[in-house]
Amino acid sequence: MPSPFDSSDTRFSDFTGDESIDALLGGTYWEDSSIPYSFPSSNNALLWSTFSSGYGSQSGGGEPWNKKFKPLTSANRDDFENALQQWANVADIEFIQVAETANKVGDIRAAYTFDADSLTLAWSYLPSDSPVAGDIWINTQGLLDTEDWNPGSMAFETVLHELGHALGLKHPFSSSDHSDDSDDSDDSDDSHDSDDSNHTFESVLSKNLDKTIYTVMSYTYANLEGEEGTGFSFHPTTPMVLDIVATQALYGANNDFHTGNDTYIYDDANTYHETIWDAGGSADTIRYIGSIPSLFDLNPAGGSIIGQSVYVQKNGNDVGLPVPNVWIADGVTIENVIAGQGNDILIGNDRSNNLDGGSGVDTVIVESAQNQFSLAKNASGYTLTEKKNSDHKDKLKNIERLEFSDHKLALDLDGHAGEVAKMLGAVFGASALSNKDYVGTGLSKMDQGLNYEQLGALAIQATGLTGYDEIVSLLWKNLFDSDPQQSDISPYVKLLDSQEISIGNLASLAANSSYNIQHINLFELSQTGIAYI
Repeated sequence: MPSPFDSSDTRFSDFTGDESIDALLGGTYWEDSSIPYSFPSSNNALLWSTFSSGYGSQSGGGEPWNKKFKPLTSANRDDFENALQQWANVADIEFIQVAETANKVGDIRAAYTFDADSLTLAWSYLPSDSPVAGDIWINTQGLLDTEDWNPGSMAFETVLHELGHALGLKHPFSSSDHSDDSDDSDDSDDSHDSDDSNHTFESVLSKNLDKTIYTVMSYTYANLEGEEGTGFSFHPTTPMVLDIVATQALYGANNDFHTGNDTYIYDDANTYHETIWDAGGSADTIRYIGSIPSLFDLNPAGGSIIGQSVYVQKNGNDVGLPVPNVWIADGVTIENVIAGQGNDILIGNDRSNNLDGGSGVDTVIVESAQNQFSLAKNASGYTLTEKKNSDHKDKLKNIERLEFSDHKLALDLDGHAGEVAKMLGAVFGASALSNKDYVGTGLSKMDQGLNYEQLGALAIQATGLTGYDEIVSLLWKNLFDSDPQQSDISPYVKLLDSQEISIGNLASLAANSSYNIQHINLFELSQTGIAYI
């Protein structure tokens, strides 16, 4: 157990050759994964090292010696322990609280002290054999002293960040494990190490990965398009994808966390910004109970956009497009999605997935060519099977659109796709169903809210015909494959003349007739879907 004058044993980090991991490794980590922590309540010299290897002379006025030293509040401690738990959830770490005495303190200690620069929110020390190792200091001049540390706040993200340092992670933009930095963004922090581990590492993250959406150790708030700001509308509440990989490289994974068939439920009442670590189970599910159009990506290290949007912000204003706010950790398999009430996008992974779009016009995206899969209708929707791996079967329920890398299919033949197919058959003939542009135009109009009568009127307008005799004759011929007699069409022409029926309504009646449904073979289309652009 560490004392005020020494720390627990540490090891040098083993580098992996993987930039995304090595760029976050600070060079050392705690040898024992049972890591004690404590909350100092006093700056009495009996509780702090006055040696040069520690905090030095009390006359220096630094960290514990500063007259503005103060302990964390009770609320701070609760939030700090919540942040500790987020790291323990993903890595094989156990944090153990100890009461401070003259002979026993935590390796991780957290308290307030003074720094004149209000942009410096906090700073911390990397693991080493120095008594300062693992300590986290909160600036009394910064926003953490005046704001709550609620998850989603800049303050909570800062605590996650400093704990990352205390566990052995560095900034991804620094090639050295020795950093004394204070940047100009709102989350400035100082991260330190001791001279015992002052050696340099070359690895830094590439600019496209050095973003806070991937690691809380970054200073760069940017969306996927690279537009930058000074914060988020809602900040990360867990270690992110790269943090998890790097911390597990040091301490191993927490293989006891979420080992069953878990359901991760999201709604519109809350905002989310997190990464899911799930250690096992064969039927894990992301379920969204809400109406905001969302993106669900089940790929490991994939990012979803679920529920209330999270934006990069600059001076309090949203910047660009929303950022992914629910990530799946690398190496994690989530098998299923139950989407909400909006028009959602669902992307599966290389396992067999159950993809339920819920209500709305929902699209499954497959990042492969259509000829690599077979599609079969079933009682609740469709089964999509990979031809080279018949064990890979995705069950699609309440899915209206299926997009391959080279092809798009509309599956809702009992919905908009069926109505478009019937209208094309009635107005342009059965052969028009192979015209992907026509199908795509019709789907787009209906998805945007056009009703069936309006679609019929638009289709007739596209033929260029204006005379009632011509219009009725066209519909008759497409239904029966023969030219009508005048006696066949005259009743319908009279209805149009008297305005008892509109052109759009007549077109929809023709489209819904059993003759047309049989002519276009709607049943067969429902088995295969209809192609569109």
